[in-house]
Amino acid sequence: MFTPSANAVTLRHILRNALIPIVTVLGLSFGQILSGTIIVETVFAWPGSGSLLITALNARDYPLVTGLVMTYTMAFVTINLVIDGLYAVVDPRIRY
Repeated sequence: MFTPSANAVTLRHILRNALIPIVTVLGLSFGQILSGTIIVETVFAWPGSGSLLITALNARDYPLVTGLVMTYTMAFVTINLVIDGLYAVVDPRIRY
């Protein structure tokens, strides 16, 4: 009779089910990282898209603000789509 080792049980049953919430939290934290870059670039006066967004808001350059917000939005949506695709890789019971 075959008896699986404790490591095999851990990897096959526990880790597979525990990875779905971990992947979800990592994907959602990407949005927090994006918004955090705006604050960090503004506070430390680093050049980047976050400080460009704040400068454009202060100058009322609405086409630039719209473009930057759309860029941030598309990055966030793309990462969430990748995370949704990873669900099927992590747990084969999920099918799309």
